[in-house]
Amino acid sequence: MVSIPSHDVLLTDGDCRITLYILRSLRKRGIDTVVAADRERPLLFFSRFCRWRTCHPYPNPKENRRRFVESIIRLVQKNRFNVLFPVCEWGLLPLSEMRDKIEPYTKMPLPSHESLVKTFDKSQTIKIAKDNDVPTPETYFVQSTRRLREVSKKISYPAVIKPKWSWTWSEEKAIFRRASYVKSPAELITTYKAIHEQFPFPMIQEYIPGMARNYSIGVLYNNSRPRAMCAIKVYRAFPISGGNSILRETVELDCKMKEYASRLLKALDWHGIAEIEFKVDPRDGTPKLMEINGRFWASLEIAILSGVDLPYLLYRLTMDGDVPPVTGYKIGVKDRWLEGDIHHLYNVFRHKFGIQYPSRLRTLLDFFKIYEKDLYYDCYDPEDPLPFLVSLYRIKNKSI
Repeated sequence: MVSIPSHDVLLTDGDCRITLYILRSLRKRGIDTVVAADRERPLLFFSRFCRWRTCHPYPNPKENRRRFVESIIRLVQKNRFNVLFPVCEWGLLPLSEMRDKIEPYTKMPLPSHESLVKTFDKSQTIKIAKDNDVPTPETYFVQSTRRLREVSKKISYPAVIKPKWSWTWSEEKAIFRRASYVKSPAELITTYKAIHEQFPFPMIQEYIPGMARNYSIGVLYNNSRPRAMCAIKVYRAFPISGGNSILRETVELDCKMKEYASRLLKALDWHGIAEIEFKVDPRDGTPKLMEINGRFWASLEIAILSGVDLPYLLYRLTMDGDVPPVTGYKIGVKDRWLEGDIHHLYNVFRHKFGIQYPSRLRTLLDFFKIYEKDLYYDCYDPEDPLPFLVSLYRIKNKSI
């Protein structure tokens, strides 16, 4: 009889730095973790925590999600994995859709597929927020050309046109689009129609200025019950128009944000990890919901560094049924994504986006603040330095 290998965890998206944080978290706790990826030598291949420097290959889910899902199903059928952690959105949603084919072989620590979809569909997220008295930016849902023209005349500028989905599929291929910023009624109408062709009926929102007013709350929930929370303040992000945080710091959990996050996650009957993003409106000091990420997120590492080890807690929750609540974390821990900061510096000097910008001098001085107390760098671990060096080396092959 052939023996089937047994492992604790299977991670997807082995070329993603978020997956690297999860791998290190679990392996340092002695959890046998295996990595799968869509390229021969992904980022995690260079980590000493990657088992035998081997990553199970699978088809790129952005190119063919059906073949990707079939490959993962075969992988969990042939190997014993206690838990499967789908990491990035383009793989998470297709796997969630097919959980009935996967969960006979391994556990996936996810909320219901319906709840998960509501966090990725930004229009549903906003509607849930409104139903639960959670403040949001003024948002317009446009269903006709006449309504589009009406909104273009009443909204203030700059304004934001935001696709309901960051990722969508055209046949089997994934397409990505960020929010667009417009400065006039004519530009709003033209941009809206262009986005609508691939991302039907995007939302139109008011623009709330001020990057340093961005906050996020990383959470772990067990069937609507909170088990861990960590509040993070964002100082810089890339793209500047709205994207992954570059420099962030753990802060005390604001009472209003905690209450708003709790209302949202209760309404979603949430289970597992999530990140809830807010922006404080400078006009009235109100934290307004920007979005919910129903997955592991880019600033995950700072939560781990501050004492909220969410990957490990999620694993234990999945295996044991529950974990003791985490009641505190270290305040003032800073974390910097150096690769993103290089892109940020470049684009500030180019003024690539048509919105409020920090000054070039201030940006340059901030960039060269290499050392601060309790400052860490994404991907860098003195026990495992190679992935950090590889990520910097790869910048030259990426478009800035």
